[in-house]
Amino acid sequence: MDDGYSQDNSWDDEAEEDADDKFKPEALKEKLIFLIDAQEEMFKEIVVFGQPSTSFDMARLTVADLLRLKAWQHPDDQLAVVLYNTREKDKPTGAAEDGGGGGGGTSLVSFEGVWTLLDLQRPSAEAVKAVRDFSADRFAAEVGSLPGGGRRDSCLADALWRAQHCLGGSKSADKSLNTIVVFSNDPEPCGPASGPGFKAAVQQLRSRVEALQGYRAGLRLFPLAAAARPWAPRGGLWADLLRALPGPGEGEAEGEGGAVGDDLTMLRELAAEAEAASQAGAGPGGGGSAPPLMSGQQAVLNRLFDAFRRRLARKRTLMRLRWQLSDRAAISVRAYLLISDAAKAAKKMTPFNPTTNQPLKAVTSYVSVSDGALLDRPTAVATKVFELRTGNRARLPQVVAPSSEVADLAALVPNGLALLGFKPRSCLQLWHTTRAAYFLRPDERSGPGSTASFIALWRAMLSQDRIALCRLKRGASAPRHVALVAQDEQLSEYGMQTEAPGMYLIHLPFADDIRHPEAAVGLPNPTLDEAQEGAAAALIAALSLAGGGGDAGAAAEEEEVFDPSQVQNPWLQRHMTVVESLALSEPIPEWDPQRDDGTLPRRELWEGAAAAAAVQAFREAFPQQGTKRKPAAAARAAKAAEAADAYDAVDWAGLLRSGGIKKLKMDELKTYLRKHQLKLTGKKEELLDRVTSHLQKAEGG
Repeated sequence: MDDGYSQDNSWDDEAEEDADDKFKPEALKEKLIFLIDAQEEMFKEIVVFGQPSTSFDMARLTVADLLRLKAWQHPDDQLAVVLYNTREKDKPTGAAEDGGGGGGGTSLVSFEGVWTLLDLQRPSAEAVKAVRDFSADRFAAEVGSLPGGGRRDSCLADALWRAQHCLGGSKSADKSLNTIVVFSNDPEPCGPASGPGFKAAVQQLRSRVEALQGYRAGLRLFPLAAAARPWAPRGGLWADLLRALPGPGEGEAEGEGGAVGDDLTMLRELAAEAEAASQAGAGPGGGGSAPPLMSGQQAVLNRLFDAFRRRLARKRTLMRLRWQLSDRAAISVRAYLLISDAAKAAKKMTPFNPTTNQPLKAVTSYVSVSDGALLDRPTAVATKVFELRTGNRARLPQVVAPSSEVADLAALVPNGLALLGFKPRSCLQLWHTTRAAYFLRPDERSGPGSTASFIALWRAMLSQDRIALCRLKRGASAPRHVALVAQDEQLSEYGMQTEAPGMYLIHLPFADDIRHPEAAVGLPNPTLDEAQEGAAAALIAALSLAGGGGDAGAAAEEEEVFDPSQVQNPWLQRHMTVVESLALSEPIPEWDPQRDDGTLPRRELWEGAAAAAAVQAFREAFPQQGTKRKPAAAARAAKAAEAADAYDAVDWAGLLRSGGIKKLKMDELKTYLRKHQLKLTGKKEELLDRVTSHLQKAEGG
């Protein structure tokens, strides 16, 4: 077993939701409370990715981005933003909180040094703008830091008390996922251990932590200054807080796994980086110079942010399965549906009695089709009829079987996955997929030890390039054969995860599967010669989206690989951008379809000499057959000849002089226009003006 698997972010699914909780809507919602430290140290300039900024601005923009993300993905969640170590405090409103919003700086109760920017509310455009526009200058003018710019030892405890008050004002806080995110650079949140108020502050902090444990709240820490300079906590207070507030389900199955393990590992790595930087600065040649930019600490913080964002975008579990490996070994997995058909929701209609206006109740009766006698339900469902639902039903006759026999056959196979064996990956072909695939991940909650077993099997399948063949049985459905294909984790050049590790569940067809397209007779396959095959291969190589053909194309293919899954819908993205800009009162970004539409053909690919030669060779190898389309001029001339008889029957010049041309119908006007090959579109007034102008020119000529 890998000793480090429990702290592997890519395998941590503890924060993901279960589809089994669909009957508990509150359990699918999350409450996020952001606590931002307002000490003057948070406003010192730091350089991140080459750009000057401050820890306060980084926290503010991060919260605004997370609010925007929540507004799109989880609009039913609730968020709050609280500042602590502030000069001003909340103004008591005297009204109980309902968790539905409120202005900044107001609360039922006020705490010294704590100021609320956003009460607990759903994410909205107004909330995003409130956080985005709350700049450092506005903070200094309206709120300000504590006198002296330092901390108050009990201020963090008061901020947690304010967070507890936010949760207490919500009726569903004991059921929802509650997370408290702290942005602070303070290595000693309660002051030095030798300080006079340290013990009292720690005691107050512990009492607040005990109260938050009743809400199953989880605590996350982000020291933003670590992205630019050495930072390490002093003492074990931060680590104790993270262990005391692990969140729901954390720490029960994996010790310090999950989010708690992430944060504790971060603290240890930051402390090691800071110690290494201090030793490097104090060593020979250090000369007391400032320590260099801590790229290692910045990477640690980036990984933590990436894991936190993945937790916010929670995946919905489709089902839980028990994977039986042998008589004594089994692991628990979760299945996720990667893609599904988008269908309109069925309209729910309630029939009403037209006389009493009371809703009608539907009563089902079973009637025999042979003699019309009423049947009771046990007799009606005693037999089942099996027939094709789609396709050519005449190909297979109906099968009638007793329901008891069908139930006995279904009970022979237990539900879940059963391992049958392994085969080389090359045995699986693209056309073996019969429906949308599932994606499997280990489920540590349902079966302790499943993560370690799943990872061991996953690594073995990757190293040996093999797939697992299994039998899948769900509920009352018939068992099917499936293939499990292992997928390795893939990261972008920036260290962001693009493909998650896990296994794809591919539904396999039966040997005698009957599908609807097989009922139609296909066209005979044409015979191709070597010249035609060579022309087609040259066309594909010349128009390759990986960068062209030949040796240059092979080199470009190594550098650039076209991935259709990375091409976004341009019109959908434009729609979302415009809606978001209007909601946030931001200027709408410029958009050029020729530049920003990634679905358009690459002009440089078609304008090259190699592409033109390949297209011409393909045309010569496959000559077009059939009648060519007549040119537009010839078609108009033919229609003009057909309208000659109707045209000659009308005295057009006389009608123009007498004014009777206005009484003609549109078909008669079009006869004149068709004879002279003029435009036929438009309303009657436009056609009349067109005919009159043409006649006047002819009379004048």
